[in-house]
Amino acid sequence: MLRLTFALLYGFSSIVASNPYFYINQQQGESVSVFKRTDLTLKTTIPTLKGPAGIAISSHNPWLAITYPELGMISFIDNEKLIPLEHISVGGSPFGAVFAGNLLFISDWSSNTVKIIHPGTGRMIKKITVGKSPAGIATNACESQVWVLNREDNSISVIDTHYFKVIKSIAVGKAPFALAMDDKFAYIANSQGNTLSIVDLTDLTEIKRISVGRMPYGVAVDRKHHKVYVSNQLENTVSVLDSRTQKVIRTLKTGAYPENIAVDEENQHLFVLNWFDGSLSVFNNQTDKEINRINVGDGSRAFGQFVGKSVECTK
Repeated sequence: MLRLTFALLYGFSSIVASNPYFYINQQQGESVSVFKRTDLTLKTTIPTLKGPAGIAISSHNPWLAITYPELGMISFIDNEKLIPLEHISVGGSPFGAVFAGNLLFISDWSSNTVKIIHPGTGRMIKKITVGKSPAGIATNACESQVWVLNREDNSISVIDTHYFKVIKSIAVGKAPFALAMDDKFAYIANSQGNTLSIVDLTDLTEIKRISVGRMPYGVAVDRKHHKVYVSNQLENTVSVLDSRTQKVIRTLKTGAYPENIAVDEENQHLFVLNWFDGSLSVFNNQTDKEINRINVGDGSRAFGQFVGKSVECTK
């Protein structure tokens, strides 16, 4: 284990102030770029290890987690002071990451497991076997479940975050890669099926499969405007669905090879990270008009949650 000084250990709280930044990993470099959500300007650049790919933002503490699939490592970053905290060796190929409560859940592409890390100690407390080549990972609003997409098994493993076990396996389309959730449904981009699976969060069953563009790679939900956005990597577009009718209502043009995608509901922005041309397309998510295109550098990737969000847990 390679550690930096973990300068401050935070107690776990139920409320954290809205994070004023969004974060872009430089996978072909060794840094994370930090941008202001309000005016979209670059705040600073934080050094990392080589090849940062996945990212997760804690809802309970001022922490980021970064994954390095080629190194078998993860990093924690203080997202208030914007400094690195520690690097931890977890082995395998850690890719997707999500915080649930006071723990970090990581999809390990090569070992077909989800690894659970305690951020305060860096200790791995559990490995859970899932399907083949787990990629995208997310949690429901109450963080009682973690959903992981098994790309080579065309399935989802739903993990109970209290008992640390898989409670359901759900069949979806071909090569599921990324997902996002609203209050009722999970939306899964099936990268080789050119479809979006819609899964009921109550019944844990796929209820619909919708055709989108070629190689859908990222998914984002806009609860306020009842929209779901899907980036289509091989078409340089984003498909926009009305979540009430579950139909595609328009298509947006982006930069080359759009991959990761996120909605900032507070500032009415849709972010689309374009891998091939090193740019970030910024749309007004009320009008779906592109308002800016920011140079973020070649090889930029921020797989997962690169914009903070607050979701109300209703039980």
